[in-house]
Amino acid sequence: MISYLSDEFEEFPQGDFLNHLYRFSVDHHHFIVIFSPIDISDAEYHQYRSEEVGFDVPTNCFDVKFDRQENFDSGNFYTPPAPAECSRRRRFTDELAEALAKIIEKHYITYQARAYLATAENDKLKRYYDRILHEAPANVVYRVIKDVGEEERGYAIQTECFRT
Repeated sequence: MISYLSDEFEEFPQGDFLNHLYRFSVDHHHFIVIFSPIDISDAEYHQYRSEEVGFDVPTNCFDVKFDRQENFDSGNFYTPPAPAECSRRRRFTDELAEALAKIIEKHYITYQARAYLATAENDKLKRYYDRILHEAPANVVYRVIKDVGEEERGYAIQTECFRT
């Protein structure tokens, strides 16, 4: 069961940009999602990111990162939980996917993002993302591009704002 969703995004500066952090928990497992604006002012970086996803990355696009809260706090990003800390409940991964969809939808409504770029840290997470993107919110997602990047674990999610 989704036990907690933040009321709003926490904004924090990183360089010239404001990142958006969102906290939530499922079955008392605490997670965070960070939305980082993609810097299109650096021409070389902008070209690299555009080539990576196969379209010209416009303004108001975000890299999305998702992790367990304790990894974020410790700086040990994407470290899997110890076996004793994993949820054994059958619906846990479905409820986690539901929470992520709600958070992305809320971010889209709040910030009118034009696209989201994300990369799965490993093959297991890639399979999970592939599965949950089949049920992406239709009022947000215009187009999903899979297998992006050198290791083909990335995604580009164009939103309805991308078309306008």
